[in-house]
Amino acid sequence: MHRLTLKFNFFYPIILLSLLVIAFYNIFYRLENFPISSWDEARHGVSAYEMLKRGNFIVSTYRNDIDYWNLKPPLSFWANIAGYKLAGFNALGLRLFSALSAMLTIILVAIFVYKKHGRLASLISTLTLTTCTQFLINHSARTGDADSLFVFLFTASIMSLLLCEHNLKWLYGSGLGFALAFLTKSWHAGNIAIIIGLYLLFTGTYKRLNHTNWILLLICMVFPILAWGGIRYQYDGLEFFKNMFAYDLLQRSSTTIEGHLGGTLYYLEILWRFFNYWLAILYGLVLVYANKDFSFKQFLSEKNSYKIGICLWVIIPLLLFSLAKTKIRWYILPVYPPLSVIIGVLASKLLLIEKLGTKITLLASILFVSFHYEGEIQAYLNKPTPKLQLNLIQKIHDIEKLKGYSLFLHLPSSPAKWAQNMVLTSELYTDSQVEDGGMNEFLKKDKALLLLQKGKGTKQLIKANQFIIIASNKWGYIVRKSK
Repeated sequence: MHRLTLKFNFFYPIILLSLLVIAFYNIFYRLENFPISSWDEARHGVSAYEMLKRGNFIVSTYRNDIDYWNLKPPLSFWANIAGYKLAGFNALGLRLFSALSAMLTIILVAIFVYKKHGRLASLISTLTLTTCTQFLINHSARTGDADSLFVFLFTASIMSLLLCEHNLKWLYGSGLGFALAFLTKSWHAGNIAIIIGLYLLFTGTYKRLNHTNWILLLICMVFPILAWGGIRYQYDGLEFFKNMFAYDLLQRSSTTIEGHLGGTLYYLEILWRFFNYWLAILYGLVLVYANKDFSFKQFLSEKNSYKIGICLWVIIPLLLFSLAKTKIRWYILPVYPPLSVIIGVLASKLLLIEKLGTKITLLASILFVSFHYEGEIQAYLNKPTPKLQLNLIQKIHDIEKLKGYSLFLHLPSSPAKWAQNMVLTSELYTDSQVEDGGMNEFLKKDKALLLLQKGKGTKQLIKANQFIIIASNKWGYIVRKSK
């Protein structure tokens, strides 16, 4: 047994490194090749680009007007800006820090579980999160949204909270994590504050805190937010904050907005959709422990504070988002790290104490599930869905003399309306300002390009107006006037 332990200790860093390499591949492979999504990702990308161009890193804009729809503080925009500076004005720059945040979250889970529960639990937890499809490919690691950074800060904050049982200084790290999470995704960070409060209450940790501890915790949680708020107030007074409170908190919580419907069990259904096989393993583990009187009661009695924290980490986001009327599937992303921790811990305990048959069954199940999800991830990575209108805009990326031209849109079958991903692609790849008004305004303006979708009469339109075709593909044309 001692020799087996020594061998496992030797192979642990090799296996862990292999898992992290797989995670890196899953997150970064062809990251720049996937088309930009037209909703949150594009909106964030536009705001970050315009912040950088205008030199104002506090006020977010969309098409150079103050954005009172995407009511988020600026930290996620700053991450996008840093990505642009490091990787360029392209999809990779847009997504770079989302990808890095996801990678750091996986590493955090690996280290945390190793320190708390040992090598085997660390490997299983890492494997679970590395093959979690929603965490990787749904509005998170591989997109330029705020969610991946938010999940990383959420994870770091709650892990710090769980460590404060041994050293109260970690509590301040948890408070700072909350503040940074708020500056990333606004009211969503309220989950962290509630977990901190309930953890301190249920575990009795609040009894250990003196006046200095409370003051320092409050400073860590509130001061960064107040500092940003004070600076933001200088630009448009209370307007942003009123919208942020009324729309982003009250309306999202009390009414269904933007068609985001869902019942009370919506988020459990989402978990089952993206995580069903891992949940099946978790359910099986709980059943086995429930039938093992010698271990289950003992397991429940150990480290109660820690177990309370882990349970709150899963339950609070599920509960609060389920109570809110607006349901969006990626809101539940913060629960995947703690679920991975729980699966790793429970599975490793069984693998260490159970009979050979149970060990083989459990290990085979873990390998089967991880291979299944990895197959889904690989299928996604190797089949990006092209968006031809975006590819058309990218075709003029290297034509320097067209940089900074105004870009207009003409659609033959519907009113011309700029999709958000077209706005961002135009800004990133051509430094163009998209404008409304279609062909009529295009004809009036110098240094202008027209994006024409193919349709009945498009070629005749080009010929009749003597437009010069700059680029084309199956979707349409980019043209300019002959004079």
